[in-house]
Amino acid sequence: SKSNLRAGDLVFFDTSGSNDGNVSHVGIYLGNNEFIHASSSKGKVVISQMSSYYNDAYVNARRVL
Repeated sequence: SKSNLRAGDLVFFDTSGSNDGNVSHVGIYLGNNEFIHASSSKGKVVISQMSSYYNDAYVNARRVL
């Protein structure tokens, strides 16, 4: 669950608008409600908050050991 995220977890999003569970974007959770990802609109790697847009687009997360 989102409440159990730890730094290094992969976070998956449906950024196509419908959030029907299909994954179209991935990032790495950093902690403190932030994740790092490649932004196609900005053309670079950015750190974003897991709020509003990304909170609504959140699909799931996975921990790779």
